[in-house]
Amino acid sequence: MTITEPALKSLRNLARRAGGNCQGFRFEGVVGSCRASVPILKPAEVCGKGEIEVQAGEIRIFIPLEHQEMMEAATLDYDTSLLFGRGLNLTWPHGVRGCPACG
Repeated sequence: MTITEPALKSLRNLARRAGGNCQGFRFEGVVGSCRASVPILKPAEVCGKGEIEVQAGEIRIFIPLEHQEMMEAATLDYDTSLLFGRGLNLTWPHGVRGCPACG
């Protein structure tokens, strides 16, 4: 997974707001399509059983093993150009199958 600098900055802010026990974020899926999806990330303390850890700087993201291959091609970015708001989004290269939004 590629994590852009704007996304990393946003994750740092989220971790700070989540409190002292937040060591990273658990990836629990997405809302959207495989061209652009909003990740569902929940504050987490440790990598759980059946998860892998992706680290960018001091931020860790815990990904279920069943999403590992799909997430290797993903890019996590912070989009400021959204019409109705801003936020983190995940994208995949065209032709990558198995994004969580597609099942």
